[in-house]
Amino acid sequence: MSDSTARLFPFEENVISFDTFSIYTQFLYKQTGINLENDSKNYALFGHRLKKVLRLHQIESFEELAEILKNKNIDPTLKTDFINSLTTNKTEFFREKEHFDLLPKVFSDYIKKQTIYIWCSACSTGQEAYSILFNLHQNLPPAIFNKVKILATDIDTAVLKTATDGVYTEEQVGDLSSKDVETYFESIYNIYSVKPEFKERVYFSQLNLFNYPYPINKKFEIIFCRNVLIYFKQEDRIKICNHLVDYLNPQGHLFLGLSESASIKLNTLDYLGNALYRKKS
Repeated sequence: MSDSTARLFPFEENVISFDTFSIYTQFLYKQTGINLENDSKNYALFGHRLKKVLRLHQIESFEELAEILKNKNIDPTLKTDFINSLTTNKTEFFREKEHFDLLPKVFSDYIKKQTIYIWCSACSTGQEAYSILFNLHQNLPPAIFNKVKILATDIDTAVLKTATDGVYTEEQVGDLSSKDVETYFESIYNIYSVKPEFKERVYFSQLNLFNYPYPINKKFEIIFCRNVLIYFKQEDRIKICNHLVDYLNPQGHLFLGLSESASIKLNTLDYLGNALYRKKS
């Protein structure tokens, strides 16, 4: 291998040092609140995911990237790419089905409202937000369904592009019934696009749950914040839930991930079971 070729990929054999890893995790925590432990699994995750960032920004080593992150005037594009590369975006349609059995029952409290606002606060590639919409379409009369407005947010700009496009693979829609696929998607060559009349009902935007107050001028009847709190410290989980409660109307409902509810106890919320909470009046 020539010297010039070696310089193109110097990080292929590079191992992230403890000091470098610490700079990465501290930066990630400061920017997003995501708290990742110093273990072999996360070393491997950072090494794998950040190689693309190094190539994209022509940075020669993990150490050089660490030095750049210590600069207060870091390129915003590099900051975004760094964060995007390290966020986890596991999702699927109708994940944690228990909540979609509960949603129509909860929704009955709001049918007299002129507009019914729902916030999906960690929407990833969009399946959760669209699942909420599809569920309500299946269970509400058209006149009530037409009152629904959904805000869907995520910190990762890359997954938001997928969510906004509403385009999914055959594998991603594979767990949906054939009736649901026919009702909600247009398909061309095993690519499935959410039909415009449904896609236009969800507004996607970037939002960092760690940066409060949020740039939102509405309060919501229902907020979904599922399977994201697991990446935060316990004290930050409580802070974020308190912030979410600020954006709920009295008697509004908050859905958390089924594995997250045991760590959340707030005097502003009544726990209804199955990681579902109701804001006190």
